[in-house]
Order: sequence, then structure tokens, then C-alpha cells
Amino acid sequence: MTLPFSSWKNHLGHLVLLQTVTVNSKRGFNIHRLLRAIDKNVLLSQLDPNECCSPQNIMFSQEDLLKRVEEYPLILQNSEKLLKQCEIDFSYKGSQKSGAVNQNKSMFTSSKAEDSAKLRALCYGRMSYRYPELKDHEANRARLEKELSMIQKQGFESYFLINWDMLRFAREQGFFYVGRGSGANSIVAYLLQITDVDPVELDLYFERFINPYRENPPDFDIDFSWKDRDSIIDYLFEKYGKKGQIALVATYNSFSYKSLMRELGKVFGLPKSEVDALASEKAKQSAPDQYVKLIYKYAEYMDGIPNHLSIHAGGILISEKPIHYFSATNMPPKGYPLVQFDMVHAEDVGLYKFDILSQRGLGKVKDSLEMLRASGREKDLDIHATSRFFEDEKIKELLRNGDTMGCFYVESPAMRMLLKKLKADNYLALVAASSIIRPGVARSGMMREYILRSQSDFEEWRTKTPKIMQDLMEETYGVMVYQEDVI
Repeated sequence: MTLPFSSWKNHLGHLVLLQTVTVNSKRGFNIHRLLRAIDKNVLLSQLDPNECCSPQNIMFSQEDLLKRVEEYPLILQNSEKLLKQCEIDFSYKGSQKSGAVNQNKSMFTSSKAEDSAKLRALCYGRMSYRYPELKDHEANRARLEKELSMIQKQGFESYFLINWDMLRFAREQGFFYVGRGSGANSIVAYLLQITDVDPVELDLYFERFINPYRENPPDFDIDFSWKDRDSIIDYLFEKYGKKGQIALVATYNSFSYKSLMRELGKVFGLPKSEVDALASEKAKQSAPDQYVKLIYKYAEYMDGIPNHLSIHAGGILISEKPIHYFSATNMPPKGYPLVQFDMVHAEDVGLYKFDILSQRGLGKVKDSLEMLRASGREKDLDIHATSRFFEDEKIKELLRNGDTMGCFYVESPAMRMLLKKLKADNYLALVAASSIIRPGVARSGMMREYILRSQSDFEEWRTKTPKIMQDLMEETYGVMVYQEDVI
């Protein structure tokens, strides 16, 4: 310690212990040097020492620290006094049963009461638009009141209103979009035009979406055209960025064992031919030289560690407090602040993302609408009034024949083959097809059984299906296709 020879020896009352901690061990220091060489794209032997931390930048034991300052007890006292004034809390403990906490923006307007009133008014104001044929909306009102009550109880009003406001802006700009996710089970979402799925007609369970035991906010995935999505993101950042309440969600890109073989080979100065051979080998060499031994050794140590931050496909966080309460941010080329954790850690903090996604095919919908209007046909076509499309015979024929290339979600070879087998020509058959093709249903044999039962001219399936399952799963021939069937 150089303190006895420093002028600071006469100012011990102003000194505290400060130890920089960068690595945790000698191995950690070696990995640190390798990572810095990879980052700088130089040989390990040519790495500038100033580009690395000191080998002493480790966490010393309490015993070691006390030994270093045993002649200067005042420094230790100063350090302990300072530490007692500091507090770091990462618990984010909430008031709910599980201790979960919701840090998302809690109010869309100026109060919870105003949020509730606005949400209710918007829903009732769109009842006649969504159900123009109905004169008596009593059943729909009962469902709406049930949903509004649960939404208010869980405190999710702002989540619905932020989505509604974003999509109101999208419609004003003439942007086409599709709302999906478990939120499609909600009549509130249907009335707010977040989704175009009528949960009453399709008998969808709202409880899958929000119930007293689900403490995290609902889930909407909103798809826009690739041409329009950036305008939506701009709108959100302009609205919530003034107080620093919004940021993109990160994803971690990590090193894989194979990629490390190539990177470490370059760092240790191996010729390109040897680096290529290392990266492509399927088994370790039986008699590796000293450098290859080191590459094998550190590739195992470093396998899976973070490489760099990337941007989530569409996740956006909108928080009640400024986002810097939870994370530092950096500014990627995208031009919007990016938090330094992924969606899993965001949920641990209590921040649940909004999904603003892009789907290329939706741009074609907008182009088609403009062509129709330019030709003088369908001048007032409302693309969100979907009922007429469900009855269109040309659409039904395309579905039955599997002619769905260019249609998101139903254009894969497997899906087109399934549509032909099912002879699907209605919305419910299309929904069932999108569910039975999933791995759990397909691998269990339930997909095959569903196809056989759907094509049978008689109801033999009832003879081998318990009565309670017949009642619950009439539409799916007693086969558990949907999550709701399991619930």
C-alpha cells in the first residue's frame, strides 16, 4: 500500500475502501482477456494491457480486506459508515398473493377511476358496431360487465387502453393490423377493435385470459405491415418517451461451442485452414497440441456466456416509473433506447412487454384495399367487419383446396395438406386446424384421431367417449384440441 508515502496520509477522514471488481478468479481473468481479444479482433499476444482489467480486480475476502487496513482503522470506519447509508433493493416485492408486482404504466388517464369509466364508455359505444344485427344486447352486456369487473379488480385497465389508443392511431393512418394472443378471448378486446375475433359467437373462455389466479397482465400480439410498424413505434415513443417511461426489450446472443472454436482459434493465431478444421470437426482431436488444448478448455468454460445484446422482435416496455429505475439503456442503430435485460428478467422486475410485431403479408392487404377503392368498387369496405368474409364461397373453396399460399399462419406445406384433409371451409375448422397441427396434439395421435372423426359420416366417436367429454367437446369430436378443453 502506497498510502504512507502519499500526501493523503494526513487526510484519513476523507478516505474509504474502494475495490474495483471485474472478474471472480484467475480463470475469470483469462476469460476476460480472451473476450477482449475477440472484441478487438487481435491476437491474444498483441492485446494492449490497457484494454483489460487488472488481475487484482477481484472480490477480496473480508479477512484479506481487514488485514490490508489494520493500520488505518479510520478508513474502515468511514467505509462502514458510508455503506450503512446505502441501500439496494432488487426484491420488487408486491402486495399480491405470490408477491408479484406490476411495474407497467398504471394509468392511461389521470386516475384509475377515469380509466375504468373510459374503458366502459368505449366498450358500450362500440356494441352496436360489433353487433349490428342484435336489438337486445342483454347477454353481451352480461359478459361485458363480468369482464370489466375482473379487469378492474386486477388493475389492467391501462393495458387495454394503451392498446386501444395505439390501434386507434393505426386506423386513423389507414394501417391494417391483426390482434391475436390469448387476449382474443375477450369481448372487451373485440369491442375496442384490438382483435376481430368474436368470443361470444365462438364460445371462447375469458378466464383463460384473465382470472383471479393470473397476476401478470394480459397478452396481445399486434401484427402490422412491415411498412407501418415503425410509425406505430414512433407514436408510442413520442407519447411515453417524454418522461423516459418506454424502451425496447433486449435479447441475449450467446456464444456457442462451435463459434468459440473459430473465435479462439483466431485469437491464438492458428492458420485459417486449422481454424476452419476446428470449427467443423465432430469430435475432439486425439492428440491436440498445447494451443488446441487451450481452445478446447476455454471453449467449454465460455460456452453459453453472453456475446452481445440484440433487440427483441417486437417487445416494448412502458413503465409507470422512468425506465432507468430498472435498467441502464443503450441506443442501438434502431434509434430507440434498449434495456439491458430480456423479457424473462423484465417479468421478474414486474415489467410486461407490449408486442408490436411485423408481418410482411399485411402490407398486401392494404395494397389490395387501395386497388379496390381506386377501381370504384368497395369504396367503404371495412376490413375489420369480418363476418361477410366467413360466408364468402370463393374463400371457402380456397381453404378446402389448401390454396393458401401467401396467407400468414396457413401457408406451410403441412398446414395446406391438413386443410385439404379436413376439407376446412369455415372459421371453426380453420381454428381447429391451427391447433391440432401443434406438436403436443400432433405427436400424441390426437391430430390423426380428429381428422378421422371429422371425416366420418356417422357419430361412432360418441360410443367410445364419456358423456361429460361429449358435452364439453362437441365441436372437436371429443378430442382435446384446445387449452380450454384441458382447463
